[in-house]
Amino acid sequence: MLASLTALLVLAQEPSAAAENPREPDPSAPTEVPAPEVMDEPDVAPESAPVTTPTPTPTPAPVEAKVEAGDPRFDPTPVQATRFVPGKGFETASKDGRFSLQIRARAQIRYELLHPNVEGENTEQVMMLRRLRLQFQGNVFGKHNRYYIQFGFSDPDMSNAVLADEDGQINKNPIRDARAEFDYLRDFTVWAGQMKIPFSRQRVNSSGNLNMVDRSLLNEEFQLDRDIGVQFLSKDIGGKGWFAYNAGVFMGEGRNNWDHSDLGMLYAARFEITPLGKFEDYSEGDVERTPTPKLSIGGAYAFQDRGKGTHGVWGPRWADLGTANFHNVGADAIFKFQGLSFNTAFHWRKIVDRKSGGAVDEDGNLVPIEIGRSGLGWLGQLGYLVPKIDLEVVGRYAFVRDVFGDASSMPARDEAGLGVNYYFAGHNLKLQLDYFRLWDEDKGDGWADAAKHGTDRVRLQLQIAF
Repeated sequence: MLASLTALLVLAQEPSAAAENPREPDPSAPTEVPAPEVMDEPDVAPESAPVTTPTPTPTPAPVEAKVEAGDPRFDPTPVQATRFVPGKGFETASKDGRFSLQIRARAQIRYELLHPNVEGENTEQVMMLRRLRLQFQGNVFGKHNRYYIQFGFSDPDMSNAVLADEDGQINKNPIRDARAEFDYLRDFTVWAGQMKIPFSRQRVNSSGNLNMVDRSLLNEEFQLDRDIGVQFLSKDIGGKGWFAYNAGVFMGEGRNNWDHSDLGMLYAARFEITPLGKFEDYSEGDVERTPTPKLSIGGAYAFQDRGKGTHGVWGPRWADLGTANFHNVGADAIFKFQGLSFNTAFHWRKIVDRKSGGAVDEDGNLVPIEIGRSGLGWLGQLGYLVPKIDLEVVGRYAFVRDVFGDASSMPARDEAGLGVNYYFAGHNLKLQLDYFRLWDEDKGDGWADAAKHGTDRVRLQLQIAF
């Protein structure tokens, strides 16, 4: 009896293996009962037992990690084979379609020659990488949560149409588009981020889908380019294939702005009607040889409150560093039928409420308030794809005019030209050649004399997109 009590006391003085390693349960204990809790806090401790520090309970994982580990939205999902789709690039997607990624690139290699028809001025030439783009798009966590990101790496891509700083410097940035798209509702899709402002068709149209080497003189003057904001749209109101709309609110500071500013904003709305049914109306030229006549007519209005650039959302800042309100009105149309295409556009702009920014010159005098570029302009462009040959001939005439007299500083400018395109693989691989005569009111006395002394421009461009 005495020997048995002595043995029990000796066993009570020895710490158990389970207490040394609380992560390993006692093999003799039922599996559903955690053994460490019993061993760390015994009900009765013999007086002769050594005082030991209880092993701390392991810190639980963060709640977020537990949610992710147990939430099927975060589970790995099988990916289907990556494929290449001509004109859309490399595509990969999960088998359930909840995730996808499309990668595409585009390059434009251009040669340009300028020959002034004015005595004493020299002919100039340049060969450039006009555009070098990289695009990423797809969807995440469902087919209706989409994204679109585009970078431009050539020098013109990073500086063209960017609002200058107060010193007149252009801060180059490769980000052109970065937006999230939520298309749960066909008639009320939401875009948020940096994107093109829905105003003029030719500007919203991709520079890769033009049937001349580049956009027109009209677009150069009246475009609204890109900005950061929110846009609501439907590409097919009611699902009938007849109507589309865009409406957006933007910061009014231009693309890639990151600094705080006043409460001036840019508001834009656009409406389109396709009375003959839907078609590819944001691609110039009838490369598809549309079998039946198709027509798209659009109208737009944009108001910019306290615009800081001479063109509103882009361009040099006012010399006096002031602001102005811009009213922009636009209308356009595109027609396609069996290789024939016609584009036309009209734009009107009025600048009001010009306010000085208080800038001073080197002598401390206030810089005079700069007059805004109010005016109007028109574009007409006709193209024809030769039957059975992927060769297109195209012509264009465009002008801008001051119709507000001394209340505007817009110069009268014109362009007229012809072009030839050969489509090796549609717009994705094409060679384009065009010739233009460019002139403005300073080139001569009257329209005809100015045209005679205008500048000849020849452009040859190769585009490859994949």
